[in-house]
Amino acid sequence: MPLTGHLSELRRRITYIAIVLVICVIVAFIEKKYVFMVLLRPLKDTGVSELTTLGVTEAFMQVLKVSIYAGLIVSLPFILYQFWAFVMPGLYENEKRSILPYVLATSFLFLGGVAFGYFIVLPVGLNFMIGYGGGVFNQLLQAERYISFVATFLLAFGAVFELPLVMMLLAWAGIVNHEKMRKVRKYAVLVMAVVAMVFTPSQDPVSMLLMLAPLLVLYELGIWMAKVALKRKQKRAEAALLAEIELPKEAFSQTSGLESS
Repeated sequence: MPLTGHLSELRRRITYIAIVLVICVIVAFIEKKYVFMVLLRPLKDTGVSELTTLGVTEAFMQVLKVSIYAGLIVSLPFILYQFWAFVMPGLYENEKRSILPYVLATSFLFLGGVAFGYFIVLPVGLNFMIGYGGGVFNQLLQAERYISFVATFLLAFGAVFELPLVMMLLAWAGIVNHEKMRKVRKYAVLVMAVVAMVFTPSQDPVSMLLMLAPLLVLYELGIWMAKVALKRKQKRAEAALLAEIELPKEAFSQTSGLESS
C-alpha cells in the first residue's frame, strides 16, 4: 500500500474512534446518574452520599469531565481494536506472536490494578480519612477534588501493577537479571513500602498493607517472568547460532553436488 493509502486508512480508523468516543460520552452524560453511582460507591460506608460544588459552572463541568472519563473507559476496547487493525497487517507472523501476549498482559495487569484499588483499597482509605475527626469537622467533599483524587489514585494503582512486565523487559534488555533481583529483594521491599505509603489515600497501616501485599506478590512474579524471559532469549540465540552454522554446511553440500554432476 502506498503512503497515501496508509494515511487514508489511518484517517478512517481515527474517524471510527472519534464517532464511537463521542457516542459513549453523550450516553454517559445522559446517564450521569448511574455513572456517579459508580463513582460514589467507595463512599457508601463513610456516611457521605453527595459531593459539593462551589461555583456556578462547577457541576456542569464535573459532569462533563466524568462523562469523558467514562466514555474513554467504555470505548477503550474499540480503540485498541482499531489500533491493532491498523498495525497488524504490517507485522510478520513471529512479530504478532511476540507482541500480542505483552499487549494482553499489559491490559490485564492495568485493569487488575484499577479494580483492586477501586474495590479493596479506596473504600478502606476513604472510610478512615473521612471518618477521622468526624465529630469535630463538618465533612464536605468538593466534587472537583474528589474526582481528581479518585482518577489519580486508580491510575497510580494501574501503573504500579505493571511492575512484573517492567522487570521482565529489563531482564530481556540485559539491564538486570532475576538473580540480581533476588539479591536486592530487601531494598526493593523498602522501596515498595515507601510507594505504598505515598499512593494510599491514607497513611494508616491497613491501607498501606493492602497495597504493599500485592506489590510483594508482583515483585516475586516479576522475578519469575524475568527468569523465563532470559531463558527464551538464550534459546533464541542458540537457535540463531545453529541456523548460521547449518547454512554454510547446506551451501557447501549444494556446491559439492553441482561439481560432482
